[in-house]
Amino acid sequence: MRFIRRYQSDIYGKYRIAALRDGALAGLAIGAAVLFCKLIYYPIYAPENYVTDIVLLVATLFFAYRYRQKLPEGRVFFKELMLYGLLLGIVASVVYGLFLLFYGGVVDKGFAARCLEHFIAGEQRGAGTDEEKAATIAVMRTYRLHTWAFIGAFRTAVMSIMTAFISALVFRTEKNIIKEKKK
Repeated sequence: MRFIRRYQSDIYGKYRIAALRDGALAGLAIGAAVLFCKLIYYPIYAPENYVTDIVLLVATLFFAYRYRQKLPEGRVFFKELMLYGLLLGIVASVVYGLFLLFYGGVVDKGFAARCLEHFIAGEQRGAGTDEEKAATIAVMRTYRLHTWAFIGAFRTAVMSIMTAFISALVFRTEKNIIKEKKK
């Protein structure tokens, strides 16, 4: 940890407020992508899929770029963008989890059943003994809509770590300054 503390970086903007606002918009964008898939007769079969991951990545990149553009002189360190991206991702995952509750309860009542079928089929194809598979499937059969919404929100939060890292690498403009060692 001593190595990390040797670097000095400044926070130039109000990333917390921006991340809350932009995270809510990113979560709504993920929900809109899910609704669009439903409209084109391709309803989602799992609370997380490539469509939601791609929308999260694009939204994180877009909002990180927009955040950097609003800063004075466009100066931003990796640390600030990483904190911004992580908070954005957490807020987006909460909004997406709430959206999944709405989606499965109102828009697509077969969502939870499709998720269960998809995960059972995957478990049956997977490795392991028949007893292990049967035990896992028995647990999956107890899952309700709120469980699938939590799985979607949790997976989105985990993916947001990677998208935050990517956006921070792409859009940083300042290099950290190395502090002199204290003797």
